Amino acid sequence: MTTVVEIERLVASGHLDDAREELERLLAGEPDNSQAWFLLGGIYRRHELWGDAINAYNRAKLIDPEGPAAAAIESIYDILHFVNVDLMNP
Repeated sequence: MTTVVEIERLVASGHLDDAREELERLLAGEPDNSQAWFLLGGIYRRHELWGDAINAYNRAKLIDPEGPAAAAIESIYDILHFVNVDLMNP
């Protein structure tokens, strides 16, 4: 089985689809792996799949409330709620 460290290398080298597939396999056997859920959220975030990213980060946060997932969720909410008022007032 692929480890989280190996999957992080895939992500770092830009092989996001391969990393996602490996994470899904890993999580099938280790559903309480908060690092894997966090990495999966990051992959979804890079693909701008905001709902999937938030769901993955929420799973990570449930498992590890002190981990980085809460900040990642807030960051996504900031992105989704961004409004450029200059574009609204021509």
